[in-house]
This record gives sequence, C-alpha cells and structure tokens, in this order.
Amino acid sequence: MRPEDAACEACQGSAPCKGGGNKRCIKRNWRISLLGIILDSYGGILTLVAEKRYLRGRHDDFVFIVPGLTLHEPIAWNDIPIVIARAKYEFEKWLDTNPNLTPEHQRAVTLYRLRCLEQDQESLNLYAIAET
Repeated sequence: MRPEDAACEACQGSAPCKGGGNKRCIKRNWRISLLGIILDSYGGILTLVAEKRYLRGRHDDFVFIVPGLTLHEPIAWNDIPIVIARAKYEFEKWLDTNPNLTPEHQRAVTLYRLRCLEQDQESLNLYAIAET
C-alpha cells in the first residue's frame, strides 16, 4: 500500500480529506502552492491552486496571483467554494486599484465585468459552481 492511499491520522479514513491545511495530513504537499486566476481573452476566469511554475496561461491570457497567500494541496472539498470566492474577491479588489493594463487585457476585463453582470454567480454550492 502506498503512503498516500493509507488513511491519514488527520482524517482517520472515516471522513472526507481535511486537506493540506492540516499539518498531520499524509497527502499534504510540502511544496507551497499559490492561488491564482487566469483571465482569458473572452472574459472568463479560471481559479487555480498550483505551484508558481504551473501558474501560466496561453499567450493572450492574463495571470493574476493573489499576493501574500500561500496554500498547501490538497484543498479540502468543503473549502473549495471559499478558495474560489477569495480568489475572485482579491482579483476584483486588484482590478479596482490597478488600471494600468494593456489594451488586450483591458478588453478582457471589460468582458469579464459584463459576464459578472449577466451571471451574478453568488452560490457557494459546489454542484452549482461546477460545470460539466
């Protein structure tokens, strides 16, 4: 049996994984991960939790890394909506204070704001957030 398949002492195998935020979690990644948002050219956003070297998008995407926040993977299932909401909050706060963007990124931000007006996603229910 691999160590990552064994029941860790934090979860005791009976509950869902408590995630990398618990230092006793056997599945905890010792490398620090960052919280980021990728804004695509159509105004869509994608929230990522990954090591810095993996936080990158395509050539026309804008990558925003939440400053001063570090995480350890895995993220517990019940914490995912909170992580998404925190990333979106920090991104919107940054947009309000940093207007110096390239014209391409400014168009993407405009499309993002229009999507926010249209969709108004405020649910923290994972099944309402997840798209298949």
